Amino acid sequence: MTVLVTGGAGYIGSHTVLALLEAEHEVVVLDSLCNASRESLRRVEKLTGRSLIFVQGDIRDRDLLDHLFSEHAISAVIHFAGLKAVGESTQQPLACYENNVAGTLTLCQAMQAAGVKQLVFSSSATVYGDGHPMPLHEGLPTGRPTNPYGRSKLMIEALLEDLSASDPSWSIGLLRYFNPVGAHPSGEIGEDPQGIPITCCLMWPRSRWGGVSAWPSTATTMLPRTAPGCATISM
Repeated sequence: MTVLVTGGAGYIGSHTVLALLEAEHEVVVLDSLCNASRESLRRVEKLTGRSLIFVQGDIRDRDLLDHLFSEHAISAVIHFAGLKAVGESTQQPLACYENNVAGTLTLCQAMQAAGVKQLVFSSSATVYGDGHPMPLHEGLPTGRPTNPYGRSKLMIEALLEDLSASDPSWSIGLLRYFNPVGAHPSGEIGEDPQGIPITCCLMWPRSRWGGVSAWPSTATTMLPRTAPGCATISM
């Protein structure tokens, strides 16, 4: 299977790309590199001994997306691309909504035109809002996110749920989680943002390859569901 990973050069994206390559999938990565480094993908290739296809570009570029889907036999998409800084979303809400919501809309339009209808969307547990008992689970109703970043994720979930309801041939997974931590056991890849780290809550000093590593943690792998519909997984 050939999988398109948007935002695949980022922290979660690069670890996902590594897992896909280890599982013998072919991978196409689309990333603007606005908050990531191409080096992470070079290290993924070194760790796996396999190559991937990297394209630097923006998910809002419809012509580029159409070219990718026509050029490669893509069967599924894992969508990480988007702005993720809560503070920045409060200061620049229009940029947040344009990148996250409009970008996802453009991606889905390109997928529909190409007949690619398997999607995993990287959402956020912020869609639950405040007031729920811990731990959170996918049976809980969504609430009122307290910032534009969270609201953009909730808008995208609504978009994807409406799309799934309108066309049962779509298979969509909504992956909700809070700040992820950890790094590959090799120490070769981890959090390496372009600037100040904004997601990990507890940091070790910079690692030997120049990025920021965090407390090690176990990893969870999620595959797209094979049956049509829209599923939610909370972590």
